[in-house]
Amino acid sequence: MRLRIMGELFLLVLACAFPVFGQDRTIEYGQPEELRGVTKVFVDTRTYVRQREMIVKALARRLPNLQVVSRPEEADIHLRYSLKGLKNGQCEGMGTVVKLVGVDRERVLLSVDDELPQIFEPVSMVSYAYKQARPLMFAIEFVRAYRRANG
Repeated sequence: MRLRIMGELFLLVLACAFPVFGQDRTIEYGQPEELRGVTKVFVDTRTYVRQREMIVKALARRLPNLQVVSRPEEADIHLRYSLKGLKNGQCEGMGTVVKLVGVDRERVLLSVDDELPQIFEPVSMVSYAYKQARPLMFAIEFVRAYRRANG
């Protein structure tokens, strides 16, 4: 009896878990021209507030009519930026501009990655300055694409 109850409980847990596993977003690929008419953006840098501040400041300076919102659901598009360390001690920045088109679908409109050239040593001052400028470089690349789309 106890084994039967445990078996039914296990099946119930599995039945509830499978929909959670299937919640990965479907990725579609769009074009930067889809930035036409965008008025609200959400800047997502995870917990790196300094990087977010740099991007937001650059957007405010270069695109004063574009509104940066603090909640993702209020935005037309999301600007996502992150830095990750590589095994060789280098760092790579990755920025994407994403438009959510459904509950489980998103369109990548622009992608910018900027691996630090090998000529710089990981601990050099040039490397450090370059790392600090990466969010700004992503913002500027977005601004260029946005201006082209909104001519």
